[in-house]
Amino acid sequence: MTTAVVAFILLALLVLALERNHRRQSGPRPPLSGSSDLPDRDAQRVLAELAQREH
Repeated sequence: MTTAVVAFILLALLVLALERNHRRQSGPRPPLSGSSDLPDRDAQRVLAELAQREH
């Protein structure tokens, strides 16, 4: 019986913590300000690796 009560309390605390964290999230955030004209090196690397696999 004691184990069930402790498990219920821990589950309730977990739910409360997750709800609190969910409420703190304000949804999608706007993109960061600044320049974005830098090349995406990760995308270039992945495309190069995929091109090598096809040949």
